Amino acid sequence: MFNRVAIVNRGEAAMRLIHAVRELAAETGNHIETVALYTDVDRTATFVREADIAYDLGPASARPYLNLAVLERALTETGADAAWVGWGFVAEDPTFAELCEKIGVTFVGPSPDAMRQLGDKIGSKLIAEKVGVPVAPWSRGAVETLDAARARQPRSATR
Repeated sequence: MFNRVAIVNRGEAAMRLIHAVRELAAETGNHIETVALYTDVDRTATFVREADIAYDLGPASARPYLNLAVLERALTETGADAAWVGWGFVAEDPTFAELCEKIGVTFVGPSPDAMRQLGDKIGSKLIAEKVGVPVAPWSRGAVETLDAARARQPRSATR
């Protein structure tokens, strides 16, 4: 278990994590601190006020959520031992998960390898089929033109 989780998201996503951590702490009796990473536009936002610790990433115009050096500094300076990204651009970036591994922070999410495999839509569908997950009929690969897509459609889909 971890003691301090950094929230690498904002708004509703951040509040969901704060509430989940509070519920977990109530159930287990273990206090877990939340760290809101925020930009200037969210300085007075509810998730910033509700978190145990607030860390200013700088101006939103600099896009700090996408800057690994800024995120590494935030995780290190806040003493976070876990990072939660929720959904969005950072949640789809395996390099952030690798950064967490490098600095000894638990990434709450899939491994970088899983992110790479499942981020490829064709590859993820092939994986799903391989393990027996039902999938909708599809081309089984990339389709470069509209005519090629029409030619590869199952007969029931062409009506």
